[in-house]
Amino acid sequence: MSAYENITAGETARRPVYDSYARLSRVPETGELEKIETQHADNGKVIERMGGVLGLDLDDGMSAWRKGARRPGWERLLARLESGESDGVCVWHVDRLFRQPKDLERLIELGDSGYTVASAHGARDLSDPNDRFILRIEVAHAARSSDDTQRRTQRRFDVLRRKGVAHPGPRPFGFPGLERRALGGSPVKGDRVEVPAAQVVAERAAIAHAVAPLLAGATDCAKLARKWNADGLHTSTGRDFIGQTVKEVMLRPRNAGLIEHDGDIVGRMDGEPVIEPDDFERLRALFAGRRRGRIAGDRYVGSGIVRCGRCGNLLYGRPHSGVYKGTEEKRRQYACLTSRRGCGKVAADARLIDIELRQFVMTRLSDPRFAAAISAAYA
Repeated sequence: MSAYENITAGETARRPVYDSYARLSRVPETGELEKIETQHADNGKVIERMGGVLGLDLDDGMSAWRKGARRPGWERLLARLESGESDGVCVWHVDRLFRQPKDLERLIELGDSGYTVASAHGARDLSDPNDRFILRIEVAHAARSSDDTQRRTQRRFDVLRRKGVAHPGPRPFGFPGLERRALGGSPVKGDRVEVPAAQVVAERAAIAHAVAPLLAGATDCAKLARKWNADGLHTSTGRDFIGQTVKEVMLRPRNAGLIEHDGDIVGRMDGEPVIEPDDFERLRALFAGRRRGRIAGDRYVGSGIVRCGRCGNLLYGRPHSGVYKGTEEKRRQYACLTSRRGCGKVAADARLIDIELRQFVMTRLSDPRFAAAISAAYA
């Protein structure tokens, strides 16, 4: 629908354009999800009632309160308001748009251009001091509500931890629960079922039998990963094991019947542990005493940066046979490694890649905008 529809001859005004914004959240009274589609449908009715036209349907995930949460829909909304593509926003309820006062202030700082924040409960003009005042009160109330909810949730989990009840998260390897992923990592369709007891027994046995060889230095996590994969064991998300995921499994306090929070043991679980607590502490000390990799250098500057064009995984540097023609410099390459969950089918000459990276960095740093940003960050 055009913003100029139903305009009679001689009129120059246009109908205001409002974007519809929705955010997935739960109804406090029932705990049910408020579907994004339903919110957009309700917003459309409000926009029509206000005499405006719909711009874009924008939406984000669950949390607008959690610090550091990425909200692409919110960022797109701000860009459209600032560019003049949109005259305002319609939301199902104000707390779907704002959960932090700083978000409202960011919108207000765009300028006194008369942006409108509309909902089923009315419209607020951000150029009107009274409307800004009312919105600030509503947003402050939403932030307080979120703070109270977080405090109650943290208190409930703290009590459960001290009673020996682990956090009710997704099923970890070696413990019963609902299946998370099918073999190969594909999401489970339909209703999830309980993981077979035989599978849990096999997983617990694998963990228990790995302790002694690890402590004795007779094996390492990479070898264990290959063995577990060969035995038909997979991570709780249905993927093959690599050395890092084996290490994460072996260092899980729950294996020893311990509940850890912020680095402190705060509770003990009922039942027989998979690993004896003393052995678990020795295992943790063993891994903590190991070197945490090499110091970053300039030999493989693209390692962990360049990606495989076939599977999308990161490429890692490694030496290659022979030397570069006319020199004594040993050949090097960046390769997609199967030990890092790569396809193992792509490798590229490291020297050529480094030349491209160097040229890219020089081009980027030659741009005054990036140079000024770096100087500001350094200052």
